[in-house]
Amino acid sequence: MDTNGVADAVLNYLLTKHPRVYRNIAEQSPVFPYVVFKIDTITNTYPSFDMYLVVNIYDEPGASVRTIEALGDSIDFGLEQKVINGTDMSLRFGLEQRQYVSSEDLIDAQLVNFRYVIRGYFS
Repeated sequence: MDTNGVADAVLNYLLTKHPRVYRNIAEQSPVFPYVVFKIDTITNTYPSFDMYLVVNIYDEPGASVRTIEALGDSIDFGLEQKVINGTDMSLRFGLEQRQYVSSEDLIDAQLVNFRYVIRGYFS
């Protein structure tokens, strides 16, 4: 299995949707809106591996939610049921959940959160 290869494939896809994408944690004082993703859990489901991909789209509190919802729609439209084939892996994405978290809960930001299940096959 190639966790960094999976993350690189996700990063390359997300960068086609938005210029500020970070793996695992954003830089200090990022410009809003921005995207953070992480490969959260990996389960060996021989002959494949199942992984959770978490994608969070952040915006400043008080900003119109329309911006991050539209960005979320764009990301999900291309990622839901997407198959990425590489030289040594094949990944299939399926949306498990989508939710909005307000600045009342986060205080310094608001976000749209996605969780995808990735079924990956590696050679």
